[in-house]
Amino acid sequence: MDPLSLAIIEAAFFFIALGLSFKALMKMDLAKHFEQGAIWQIQIIYIFLAIALAYLVSRALINLIDISFMILT
Repeated sequence: MDPLSLAIIEAAFFFIALGLSFKALMKMDLAKHFEQGAIWQIQIIYIFLAIALAYLVSRALINLIDISFMILT
């Protein structure tokens, strides 16, 4: 598969995974680990965790696709 197609697919996977991971992380209660009133710090942690998780998921999916194309060709 050419690099441009992989980049487009990876971007799509990343944004889908970002939305799903952010939605899933919002169900976690991280407020109990912070001081009361530390709202912006909690929001930053949620954003960074969602981005990191989305990156890992999208890279894993792209690696699986890349490996499967290498095996099939």
